[in-house]
Amino acid sequence: MISTLLVGFGFSAQTFHLPFLSYLSDFSIDGVVSSRPSEVKHVLPLAKVYSSLEEALETNNQAHPAFDLVIITTPNHLHALQAELALNHGCNVLVEKPFTLNAEQSSALVNLAKEKQKHLCVYHNRRFDGDFITLQSLIKEGALGEIKRFESRFDRFRPVPRDRWRENAGPGSGIFWDLGPHLIDQALQLFGNPLSVSSDIYTLRDQGQSDDAFDITLYYADKVVKLGSSAFQGGQTLRFDIQGTKASYRKFYLDPQEDQLRQGKEINSSDWANTPSAQHGVLANGESSSVITTKHGKYLAFYEKLASAIQNDTPLPVSAESVVPVIQIIEMAIEANKQQQRLMLI
Repeated sequence: MISTLLVGFGFSAQTFHLPFLSYLSDFSIDGVVSSRPSEVKHVLPLAKVYSSLEEALETNNQAHPAFDLVIITTPNHLHALQAELALNHGCNVLVEKPFTLNAEQSSALVNLAKEKQKHLCVYHNRRFDGDFITLQSLIKEGALGEIKRFESRFDRFRPVPRDRWRENAGPGSGIFWDLGPHLIDQALQLFGNPLSVSSDIYTLRDQGQSDDAFDITLYYADKVVKLGSSAFQGGQTLRFDIQGTKASYRKFYLDPQEDQLRQGKEINSSDWANTPSAQHGVLANGESSSVITTKHGKYLAFYEKLASAIQNDTPLPVSAESVVPVIQIIEMAIEANKQQQRLMLI
């Protein structure tokens, strides 16, 4: 069994990680780092609560680690420091996205994990969205022909800022650091690194302290990729619009797994990860169109693959090394926005 330390006990930890850790017998949640011990004990009465990661790891060492896995769900600016600390104490590490706030930190952590011979994984769960899996299948099957234009959006209706670290001023705050990593990661998984990048990153909400909308363009030799998010979309949300020489595919609405997790739905429910029939995407070629049934999402598979990697040394669901280019593109997009220029990828 994988002895697990959960660092942070906020929305991310309780919504995206705890359900799968509790469901799979491979994991044992033996410790939690939190400033709210009573809340932790109410949910996890057997877990030991620590006030800091340093306290939790003080008896941990490479030869005799108290925890096999450390899962970091703290505010973004803490990710790099805490991942480094856990690796140096002989633990495998899973870090919430964004992996780090600069590519230099990302590369250093990848090298440290190799040196310590530990697994370093990043929680890019959106690689396991049902609609993204469906899109990958359509491309692989050649149903779209040569891809020429791709649009991917993650819009919401949140016109009023909330008082929380993600929306307040500070390093790693704002919607771009929150949703940009997902959209960029999916694009790079589909098409690889672009040749150049341009971007517009905005703060549009009244009294907003951090960015709340963005539009990023990735330029390739034979296609263009547009990624974006807005806090003012109150209707149907366009998720994917991909256009090729044989057909196009358009999909609205988000993968249902996040909403199901928010609602506390059991992972073994008969309708788990089922996309409602009215929310499937459409494939069209100018003469005819057909509804494409969205494949089931696989957030559970992420944790199954993570357990296998730790126990059997099989490939990680999302290696940290594969995420370094995402952080590089984020840095470039931020700089392109500052300069209001299209920048070439170095």
